Amino acid sequence: MQAHRKKLVFPAFFMLMLVMCMTGVVSAANGTVTITYRFTGGNYLGDTVFFDGTNTAGNVTVLKITGPGLPGAGVPLYDATGSVGSGNTIDVGTNNDWSFTWDTNRMKGNNLLQTARYTITAYDRDHPEISSSTSIMLKRPEFYVVASQNPVGPGDYIQLTGFAEKGVSYVKIDVTDPSGNILHTFISPVSATGYFQYGFHVDMPPGQYRVIVSNPSMKNGLDQSLIVAVPATPVSGISMNETATLTPVVTSPAPAATSPIPTRVPISPICAIAGITGAIALFWTVGRKNT
Repeated sequence: MQAHRKKLVFPAFFMLMLVMCMTGVVSAANGTVTITYRFTGGNYLGDTVFFDGTNTAGNVTVLKITGPGLPGAGVPLYDATGSVGSGNTIDVGTNNDWSFTWDTNRMKGNNLLQTARYTITAYDRDHPEISSSTSIMLKRPEFYVVASQNPVGPGDYIQLTGFAEKGVSYVKIDVTDPSGNILHTFISPVSATGYFQYGFHVDMPPGQYRVIVSNPSMKNGLDQSLIVAVPATPVSGISMNETATLTPVVTSPAPAATSPIPTRVPISPICAIAGITGAIALFWTVGRKNT
């Protein structure tokens, strides 16, 4: 009779420890994440948008964007072609606040964005289940030009795409320095709908430049800023390290495509005791059966 009681006590104690451990995992993630946004002059693609909020769940906030033309799991705000499910990281301040500046003109792959409503989600890096979202309406101008990536590095290949006014058969593309001196002039054909695309290799030194698209018969000229950044290593043709130029830094080290960032939950001493106790109970039960 006494042996039978021991067999019941050990499994019951082991199950109690497991329940306590499971309860600890659920309550390990506390706090909230909030997000708000402000436009400075409109909501057109090319504008700068400011996001801010609070994070009482951890020390790093992650931002990602979802919507038409983008993966359902989201991508970083500064890289529409980046790792699916990852985002831009922002350190949380001492007052649990964070802020982020999004220059849509410098978003890599911003040609994927459409005139549509997009969702910006903020979540804690270590507890991605703690999140908050806001939606913004982005409009693509009727006439525009965008770069396939911006900033770029010396030697990178860049493509300019956009829409000019209908009826224009070609556009002239001037690349100028900050003083207005023309460094390059390219001619690109324009389709019947106004669409054009032109690519070239960047051979300018690091600095800020302007890409001006025009035609004598066009009422509206197109202007695109272009930043050439110092490459991460002094190797010819290597792309610049975007992390060094964006504020805040770009893409979080990230999760593999579509995989959420795992939540790290420390093992409490009581869970460790439960594991040891369970092992003892199992050993004791097997021993009893063998005897």
